[in-house]
Amino acid sequence: MAIRDFTVGVDPEIFLTLDGKAVSAYGLIEGSKEKPFPVPSWAYQVDGTAVEFNTDPVPLNDFTTFNAKMVTVMKELQKAVSAKGDYKFNISPVQDYDQEYLDSLPDESKELGCDPDYNAYTMEENPRPDGERPFRTGAGHIHVGWGADIPVENREHHEICAGFVKMLDATVGLFMTCIDRDPRRRELYGKAGAYRAKPYGVEYRFPSNVWIQEKVLRRAVHILVGKAVNYMEAGYSVRKITGQTEEQIRYILDNGDAILAKQVLRKSGIIASYDVIWAHKTMAGI
Repeated sequence: MAIRDFTVGVDPEIFLTLDGKAVSAYGLIEGSKEKPFPVPSWAYQVDGTAVEFNTDPVPLNDFTTFNAKMVTVMKELQKAVSAKGDYKFNISPVQDYDQEYLDSLPDESKELGCDPDYNAYTMEENPRPDGERPFRTGAGHIHVGWGADIPVENREHHEICAGFVKMLDATVGLFMTCIDRDPRRRELYGKAGAYRAKPYGVEYRFPSNVWIQEKVLRRAVHILVGKAVNYMEAGYSVRKITGQTEEQIRYILDNGDAILAKQVLRKSGIIASYDVIWAHKTMAGI
C-alpha cells in the first residue's frame, strides 16, 4: 500500500479553566462518548472532566486538510464552551484539581478507562487507571486506518497493530518524549505501546495532547506518522531505524528520557531534515 492509501484522524482531550481555576466540563456541552455532538469536520463531546474532539479521517498524505479539520473542530468546541461562560482551554497533559472539588463531582465524571487498551510489547491488556488521583490527564490519540470491517478481536489484526505501534513509538513516541516533560500522565495512561485495535486500523494511545497546541507540532507528528508507515511498509525493524532495540525504545518512553530520545532521533536521522522542529521552544534545554 502507498501512503496515500492510509488515513489519519485524532481524538484529543482539552481541559477547561474558569477565572483561572481548573473546572470540570461535565454537563457543560452537548455530546458524550456514546453520542458525540456533530459539527463541521466531525464531532466533540465531554470526556470525564475534559472536553474531547474528533476529526474525520483524511488521507495521510494531506497535511493541509488534516490540520484544517483539527483547527475547525477546536474553534467549534471553543464556541460551545464560551457560550456557557468565560471558559478557557488548557491544552496540557496533566490537569490538577482541588481534591474537595474533585470529590464533589458525579461519579460518572471521574471514571477512567472506559474500554481497555493493550500493550504492543506484551500483547496484554493494560491495567485500568486509578481514578482516585487528584489530577486528570489529557490525551492526543492518533487513529491510523488501512482497511474496513476488520474484526477487532482477530489475533492477526492485533499483531499487525502491535508491530505498527512499535514503529510509531520509535518515531512519534520519541518526539513526544522530547516535547512532553510531565511524567505524571504515564502513571495513569499512555505508556509505550498503548493501542486499541480498530475495524479500520489502530488507535495509537501513547501521545498526550501537547502536540495539538501549535501547527509546527501538528506538522511534526503528521510527518512522523507518515515515516512510521513507510518504515512498516519497507519491512524495517525498530533497531534498523533507531539503532535501539524495541525494549530500549520502550524504556526511553516509559521513563520520559527526553535527552536520550533526542539523541536517538538526531543520530538516526529520523527527523534530521526538519530542523524547524528542533528550534521549537519546547525542545529547548534538552
